[in-house]
Amino acid sequence: MNLQRLEYFMAVAREKSLSKAAHALFVSQPALSKQMKKLEDMLGFPLFIRSASGMTLTNKGKELQEELDPILGQLHLIMEKYTTTNVVRMGSDPFLASYFFPDYIEGIDPFQIHLTMIRDDTIDLLPLLEKGDIDAAIIQDHPEHKGCFSTHLFTDEFYAAVPVTHPLAIRETIEIQDCFPYTQLLPDATTPLSKKIRSLMAQHEVTPPAIKELPYHALIGYVAQNRGVSYLPSIMVEKVDYKGVAFIPLKGTPLKREMYLFTLDQRTLDVLKEGFHK
Repeated sequence: MNLQRLEYFMAVAREKSLSKAAHALFVSQPALSKQMKKLEDMLGFPLFIRSASGMTLTNKGKELQEELDPILGQLHLIMEKYTTTNVVRMGSDPFLASYFFPDYIEGIDPFQIHLTMIRDDTIDLLPLLEKGDIDAAIIQDHPEHKGCFSTHLFTDEFYAAVPVTHPLAIRETIEIQDCFPYTQLLPDATTPLSKKIRSLMAQHEVTPPAIKELPYHALIGYVAQNRGVSYLPSIMVEKVDYKGVAFIPLKGTPLKREMYLFTLDQRTLDVLKEGFHK
């Protein structure tokens, strides 16, 4: 039995999508699909019902998932106990992956940091940490979680991002409500940033002319093309000089996030925290 094939099966079962599972596993979708077909052929029954909306487990598939879940979790713990590697499998969001972790690509002695899980909402990393799929994660606005060790790492404030030709671009600082009369370029509605912006718009009783939902990595490009205004974190603003985009501080810091480091043991937490603060 190929253990990695079972890991792949569990990922597809969790994500309910071949493409999402392939992205999380850092493998190609065709390769993952081939592995699922081989597993079904070996077992002699279908594991998934495939449709345009995604992958749904069959009854047999659900039974297999329920039995494998605790077994694979225990195997991970056993392997960690007898393994001497100092690789830390880290979970992150897209902004941290692009603008925070590259500073630590050489690792934090004695650990080597490998980004293995990226989620738009960092709270989705906690179940992966609990199960041992990752060793550490940086979680937004969630200070503690049962069974994990955690500590505050840093505060990340957001700036307004506007085209350089925009009327707001000449201002040194602005109020958050100054942005709302313009098209809003936001990440998916389920993300913390999008939820916060929508809540602030409701508080100020303002309805923008339009809201366009985009992947995180596309926001700044759409701002540069004069498609609207957006909001980007200081970890990004401090490291990029994007042509066609002006970053403006928001009065009263209405948009910020507290970032917490989570691990499964105190020693890893202490070492990583010291390393990230250097």
